[in-house]
Amino acid sequence: MKPRALVIHGPIGCGKTRRALELAEIARQRGYRVLGLVGLRVIEGGETTGYTGMDLAHGERFPLVKLTSLAEGEDWRKLGKWKYSFSAAGFEKANTLLMEAAEALDDETVVVADEYGHIELQGMGIHRGVARVAEALKRGGRLVVLCRTDKVEAVVEMLPDEAAVLVAEADSPDFLDGLRDWFN
Repeated sequence: MKPRALVIHGPIGCGKTRRALELAEIARQRGYRVLGLVGLRVIEGGETTGYTGMDLAHGERFPLVKLTSLAEGEDWRKLGKWKYSFSAAGFEKANTLLMEAAEALDDETVVVADEYGHIELQGMGIHRGVARVAEALKRGGRLVVLCRTDKVEAVVEMLPDEAAVLVAEADSPDFLDGLRDWFN
């Protein structure tokens, strides 16, 4: 079976993670094992204060990103000029999940990686894990990568030439219709 990759893209808040969770549920209903992670937005007082990672295989949640003003302790790293700090332990957990998923990848597995962004382009964040899963696609399986629209080209370039790649806008009204054949 030809491996397949799906790149879900769009701006902040357009529903990329919601779409990934919908796909994960559809995949489970069709008998696929779902591995990887999503980043769940944390909103307090109407403001995004961070993101919590969620292991899609077990539902475990772990800190990933917080507003720097809320990040306390030695685990949190400020990178560049962004207003957020990043959990070293959280991103290590995220990469471990993705690398374990790469080892387990087969034609009955879907791996989700949320989100390939600014820090991943610099080789940080979940870059290491996504790169490992992309390489493992040569054996089969399916990979879903979420990113902003300006990162689509970088994500596609990471994927093996033999991977059939579908690029989909998260907020497209016919999003799920366009994916009918993706699981076949």
